[in-house]
Amino acid sequence: MKLKKSIGAIFVFALAAALLLSACGGGSAKPPSGSQTTGGSDASGNAGTEQSASPEFITLRTSTKKNCTSTPWVVGETQGIFEKHGIKIEYTGETDENLAAVLNGTNDFDVDSPGTLAQQYAEGTDIIGVAFNQVDPDTDDIDRKYQHMRFYVSPDSGLNEIADLQDFNGGGEITISGVGSSNCLTFIPQQVLKNHGLDPERLAFVGYDSDTAAVQLVTQGDLDIAGIHPPFYYLAEQEGLKLLFDSRDSGLGAATGAEVFYFTQDFVGEHPDWIQRFTDAITESQKWGLEHPDEAVTLTGEYIGTTVNAVHYFYNGGNVSGDVPSKLIQPWINDLVDYGVLDEGQVSVTDIFDARFINSLDID
Repeated sequence: MKLKKSIGAIFVFALAAALLLSACGGGSAKPPSGSQTTGGSDASGNAGTEQSASPEFITLRTSTKKNCTSTPWVVGETQGIFEKHGIKIEYTGETDENLAAVLNGTNDFDVDSPGTLAQQYAEGTDIIGVAFNQVDPDTDDIDRKYQHMRFYVSPDSGLNEIADLQDFNGGGEITISGVGSSNCLTFIPQQVLKNHGLDPERLAFVGYDSDTAAVQLVTQGDLDIAGIHPPFYYLAEQEGLKLLFDSRDSGLGAATGAEVFYFTQDFVGEHPDWIQRFTDAITESQKWGLEHPDEAVTLTGEYIGTTVNAVHYFYNGGNVSGDVPSKLIQPWINDLVDYGVLDEGQVSVTDIFDARFINSLDID
């Protein structure tokens, strides 16, 4: 995979961009992992009032989710879904080291792409996926506003459809917002180009600070393509940018936008009942958001403090057909094998995802 920073000094903030993917050290004062206290902070990272917990409540800690993936968190809180399942989510603040925070016990869980989990497993990291967060629509019948990402270009680019990329820039490199590897920013556009017979090696990924920054770079003529997440589509449209393609053009269906909630394997082994309650709660919150799209948009916009005209499409326990883990995860493993990051057969779906919890959902 070719990862370039073709625009050296412009918004090259790789760590900050990582916030868009999930998106979007442990101190002695932290409660023990899975502590049954309900003190902590709300999803904006603001400290809550300490209070006594009912014995049936558990607290699960994760990084602050005040970004483009905020919908199920604000829904879970405002609609009482977390409370119904006996869970208090404690948000420990924003961090560029989500995985490290889980491994060192600062947090109990977080979320990432199937590709990242596969790479981490291959390196011997003690994590396992248990539930799904975002997915892409599994059928063409779903409104394209729910696609995980859209990709915009300047109206002056001469690009009107994907096929126009064949001769764009004389057949040379195409600069596009993105950073890292095997995440939505890189995986999706590469799969789109491959699906249309174009060479994904032409994509030169440029680190950037935010979707807003990517829009600005294209508007200024400093970037060819901006990859934008749903809450910020309106920014590209306000600036008059042209939609060139979206994640449905990858041809991979639901897997294209997949993200996985993970814990350490030890934590799952010690607390399978807690994992089931979390899986039920977060999946029910995601289901509510899809069933109440207008309310979900309003709540998300208020939550992250910006205008929102669409939200992500989330797994709801029934909107992906077939063998769900294989359907959502295997294409990401295949991609890593294709690029030589993994050997054939080195990582399997069952190595990085424990399906028993989504197979035993108990939600309204």
